[in-house]
Amino acid sequence: MMRLLNSLLVMMFLVSLYGCGPEHDLPANADYGKGQDVKVFKFYADWCGPCQAMKPEYEKVKKLYPHVQFYEVDWDKNRAKAEQFGIESVPFVLRLKNRKEVKKNLGYMSRNDLVRFIEND
Repeated sequence: MMRLLNSLLVMMFLVSLYGCGPEHDLPANADYGKGQDVKVFKFYADWCGPCQAMKPEYEKVKKLYPHVQFYEVDWDKNRAKAEQFGIESVPFVLRLKNRKEVKKNLGYMSRNDLVRFIEND
């Protein structure tokens, strides 16, 4: 029951993110919940060392999966909502498939970790 509640809260949070900053944030008009596709959300902060170390790995992996929709969310700009829904630290990566939370990970992820994160349910 708690897992379902947590998943619903995370989904509500992701759908409710509006007014984010430029290119590395969620676009306000994005469709986060429809379709049979995979969506990956990376919460990051500019001051976060592991986030910065992960950035080039994440960019490489994005190019390997053109069918996956990738979003980068600046945690500082969305921190209150992130904490409200249980995202208390960064880097935090969340994967949705068919409108459902499939995986989440807190902490640095290498290129191989990200590949496994995307490919394996």
